[in-house]
Amino acid sequence: MKEPLVDYPWKDTLDKILKSEVLQDKDLLPFLFDVVMSLAYIDSTNNLGNSLEVCTSGDSHYNAHLGFINLCAKCYAHKIWRYQKAAKPSSGALGKLSSELILKFISSKFTDFNQVQVVGGTNYADAIIHCKSGELIYAEVKSAPLITFPLLVQTPFFDIEEHEKLEITHSQLQECDSALYINQHISIPLGKVHSHLWPFHGLLDFIENIDNKKLIYAGFDHWNKARELYKSKDKSDPIYYLVNACGAPPQIAKTEFGWPKKEVISDSKTSAGLDRTDDIKKGIYQTLKIGSNHRHQQHVKTAIISNLPAYRHEKEYIEDIIPILWGDQTNLMNDPQIGEYISKENLRYVFDYIITLDYSTLRDLEI
Repeated sequence: MKEPLVDYPWKDTLDKILKSEVLQDKDLLPFLFDVVMSLAYIDSTNNLGNSLEVCTSGDSHYNAHLGFINLCAKCYAHKIWRYQKAAKPSSGALGKLSSELILKFISSKFTDFNQVQVVGGTNYADAIIHCKSGELIYAEVKSAPLITFPLLVQTPFFDIEEHEKLEITHSQLQECDSALYINQHISIPLGKVHSHLWPFHGLLDFIENIDNKKLIYAGFDHWNKARELYKSKDKSDPIYYLVNACGAPPQIAKTEFGWPKKEVISDSKTSAGLDRTDDIKKGIYQTLKIGSNHRHQQHVKTAIISNLPAYRHEKEYIEDIIPILWGDQTNLMNDPQIGEYISKENLRYVFDYIITLDYSTLRDLEI
């Protein structure tokens, strides 16, 4: 067992980000998680140059775009439905990273956790949390960003057609400035591609500059609006089509902009937080299994941890499970007046807690 992110060279950079003055406002954490996760997507994408396409939409001096949904965000800001195939990070690398990243954020938000440990290998728990109260929380971890923000690059090429693939060498790319695109008004400068601790150090520089505080909150407002649209599946606002699991574009994208048939912007496999139904089912089973293995240890609790709750599937898959208690038949007792029963101290919840960067199910956990 180990603490989260010890294997990553940018761990200390993230520690400084999470301790920055502006991040004392914990409401910003789910937005920042998406920002950092987007940087991790960029960092985990092999041969970045192969996925970059020329895009000169807007006034920005960045003239190349790489995204993680099938839509060019820069073009979309100017009402152009431009299909650009999503870049594919290494999925094996991201699974481990996303779990450890959310654990790092959770330990930042909940300061009453003494220690958060990552459980390696094929153990049935992803993490163990040591609480100041003496409780041990065995956790199943599932996380996914609401928005994966795209990468912008300033390249020396100016005579290439819009959204043509760039033919750029690794050494040429290293000389290019880059930024993370939040929206048409906000980009976070990341510095030269593949420079030291790129792209994470650029975020630290941005957050530590007090002059950027208003921009950080403006970015959060944009993200927060996207969250509300994601919850309600409200397609009337253009921001909706920038979130993960937004589905297919409207018909106008196909009739007026040549959007490829049968192609979506982002499918349900990329649902945010705990919203993938397969993740919910597995999480419930795993916490039930862990609880069964530790049913005689009252100080051991179970939790599902994610960056965001299951906004779209909570009512259907989770709400009815929250109050359910279960027991072991060996603990059955018999009373002549009331019949068989199991005493409260021998009953366990299916899962004790759901812990997220938004609202959580904490029952009597004092944190």
